[in-house]
Parts: sequence; C-alpha cells; structure tokens
Amino acid sequence: MKRLAGRIDRISNSQNLAIAIIACIVLLSTMNYLIQVLVYNVYGAAAMPDTSFVYGYEDIRHFFDTLGPEGLQVWSMVHLLDILFPIAYSFAFLIGIAMELKIVYPQKRELRVLFLVPLIAAIADYLENLLIASQIASYPSLSPAIITIASFATVTKWIALGFAFTTVFVLFFIWIVRRFRK
Repeated sequence: MKRLAGRIDRISNSQNLAIAIIACIVLLSTMNYLIQVLVYNVYGAAAMPDTSFVYGYEDIRHFFDTLGPEGLQVWSMVHLLDILFPIAYSFAFLIGIAMELKIVYPQKRELRVLFLVPLIAAIADYLENLLIASQIASYPSLSPAIITIASFATVTKWIALGFAFTTVFVLFFIWIVRRFRK
C-alpha cells in the first residue's frame, strides 16, 4: 500500500487532475452523443443498464428487445468508449482525493485507504460492462443469474462513486473552513 500511495502522491497534481477531468467530459459527451445519434434515434430509446442504480432481468430484456440485435451491436460498438471512461473517472477522483488529503491531513497516512474507493468503482464498472457484453453476445438467450451479478456490480459502482464524490466534497469543505478560520 505504501508503494501505491507513493506513486499516487507523485502523479497527484493539478495538471493530471485537469487531464483526467477533461478526459471524463470528452468521453462521456462523445458516448452520450453517439449513443443518441447512432442507437436511440435509429433503433429506439431505452434506459442504459449502467446508468440505472439497480435493474433486473425484465429491465434488461426490455432494453435489449427495444434495441434489437442490430441496435445492440451498434450500442456495443459505441459503448467500447466505456473501456476508457472508468480509467478517466477513477484517476480524477483518485488524484482529487490525494491532493486534498495532502493539504487537509498531510500527517494522516491511514486515510490513504480512501484512494481505493475510486478503484473499486472502476473495477465494478468493468465487471458490469463485461457481464452486460456477455448477455448481448448471448441475446436473445439471457441469464437471470448473470444479470443479477451485473446489477450488483452496478450498485457497487454507484455506491463507490457516491462515496468518492462525497469524500472529495467533504475534504474540500474542511479545507475551505480551515482557510476561513485563518
């Protein structure tokens, strides 16, 4: 953990944070635009499973049936950008948390465990994507068990992202309060 924390400390600077945030914005905007133009406008609008907090077999069945085999193939191609997105957002959160910890609690090394939260979100996101891709490949034959595991990965992703987001804002709030007290 010390080696990982040392590496994270070295890359935690404003420039890398800006690059990660810009990458998030570009990737998310591009994915949303392409999915809308190439998928939903052509094959029908449906709620993406990875944007939901939780979903079940019937939700995935409805999503897949709405798009159909051709729409799912196009959606899968556009969704390949989601290979990069978890890297971008996890680095943005990781760098933000690391930078704030260096300012707010520089002596509390035990708080570095907070670095792991964005990484957990990214791992859960990749698991979710892999499981959903497996169901697209097997469509129209879907596995309720795999969809349940994918939904659990999605819930884990959203909880970890919520915790990372809250951590960034709490540390920022503490920093602001301390600055005004001086």
